Amino acid sequence: MQWLFTGLLIAASAGIAAFTGYLLRRLFTTLPGTPDSPEEAAG
Repeated sequence: MQWLFTGLLIAASAGIAAFTGYLLRRLFTTLPGTPDSPEEAAG
C-alpha cells in the first residue's frame, strides 16, 4: 500500500511540474508577441 501512495505522489508532483512548466512557457511565449495597448506598441 505504501508503494501505491508513493507512486501516486510521484505522478502528482510530475503532473504539477509539467503543468506549471506549460503555463510558464505559454505565458512567456504569448506575452511579448502581441501588446495589449497601443502605447506599448508605439513605445
